[in-house]
Amino acid sequence: MSVEQHDLQGNVLCGYGLPFASFAFVRVGEAAAGRRLLGELRPQLTDATPRGGWPLPFTINLSIGWQGLRALGLPDARLERFPEEFRAGMAGRADLLGDADDAAPGRWQEALKPGRIQLVVTLNGRDAAGLEQGRAAVRAALDRAGAGVALEHEEPAALLSVPGVSLAREHFGFADGFAQPAIDDPRAGPYNKPGQGTPTGERDWKPIAPGEFVLGYRDEDGVVPGGELGPLGPNATFTVLRKLRQDVAGFRAFLDEHAGERGPEWLASRLMGRWRDGTPVEASPEAPHPKWADEPRGVRLNDFRYAGDPDGHRCPLGAHVRRANPRDGLGWGGLLTRRHRIIRRGMPYGSPLPEGAADDRADRGLMFVCHQASIGRQFEVIQGLWLADGDALGLGDDVDPIVAGPRRGPAPAKFTIEGGEPRFVGPLRRFVTMRGGEYLFTPGLAAVQALADGALAA
Repeated sequence: MSVEQHDLQGNVLCGYGLPFASFAFVRVGEAAAGRRLLGELRPQLTDATPRGGWPLPFTINLSIGWQGLRALGLPDARLERFPEEFRAGMAGRADLLGDADDAAPGRWQEALKPGRIQLVVTLNGRDAAGLEQGRAAVRAALDRAGAGVALEHEEPAALLSVPGVSLAREHFGFADGFAQPAIDDPRAGPYNKPGQGTPTGERDWKPIAPGEFVLGYRDEDGVVPGGELGPLGPNATFTVLRKLRQDVAGFRAFLDEHAGERGPEWLASRLMGRWRDGTPVEASPEAPHPKWADEPRGVRLNDFRYAGDPDGHRCPLGAHVRRANPRDGLGWGGLLTRRHRIIRRGMPYGSPLPEGAADDRADRGLMFVCHQASIGRQFEVIQGLWLADGDALGLGDDVDPIVAGPRRGPAPAKFTIEGGEPRFVGPLRRFVTMRGGEYLFTPGLAAVQALADGALAA
């Protein structure tokens, strides 16, 4: 069964690839006004129908938190059908996710603190002018909805411009956004990228069932998720939004301090599991490949396995990309990882820190966004069990060196580089700090209309 792209919101299975974005956080003070806002936005929401490279000047999409659904007037009987982790919210799962100390919910940015996020309107723009057109359209919709809704906060974001580099980069300088799951849908079109599913042969990858990401379709176990949500379920997805501040100066200083004779680029590649241009360390341990990053869709950058390196002598067992997607490294030809994939749609925010510059303490990082059918089985397994805790991967209490921060406990966190003579790097420090976010529900377009009509309020 093919995904109904006309009802699915855009940027879920098929990425827009647009360079500018803005996340608008809306509070609902009156249910009727909130429903009017949905009615105003519904005709402007962008669906997933391919448009030949998304030539639109801007796109608009809508996601709703559990508190937002309550504010729109959904009765408890409907709200209780949502998964436990969604109802608890991201702050309620902080211990599992490793959001502690400076990243604890009480330290989050004021507008993004627990309970504050209700509706998130995500804009993507072809250019700065297109994004501003989208912002104007949202403001007009808010005005027409009335005083019972308010725009509380906006977070602008944009792809980083790096001259001579073909793939998008994040603030630490690594290529990003090209390793996405292939979707098993005969009409998948531009989002069915080869080389990014589950390994079945030397150069073949088995695509993943669409029900792993979109409710209302069969998943890898043959189950159709979302039925318990009734009319809210079809063509919906669960979305994770996290504002992650990156300490670029601290990361560079750490590399310089611990690089040793191999140099900071070599150490950076071991921490990440890729060279800066995206070349996987597993496939090319000594240096980035001069041409792979220029191949279409990053296919060669994703054509590698871990089963042939069980001891981590080519790519460290604790490297970030190996932890986030162990591929076939857990055995069984990758079957143990295929139910824990996510689709990432994040975007950097803030201006880059120039090479060699001192720490300017500016706010920069990543607006992390991912989509999945089950936050508990997908995002929380990756973040909570694979990144923030090493037990599941045979790494003891070692945490991810890039995003998880120092582990809790008396001993300082370290990173292990396996080999004939293992090397231990540390103590690790926190390079990425959670600044706020929420678990969201991104409904299909028919469900948005039903919410706007108040048809689900009874």
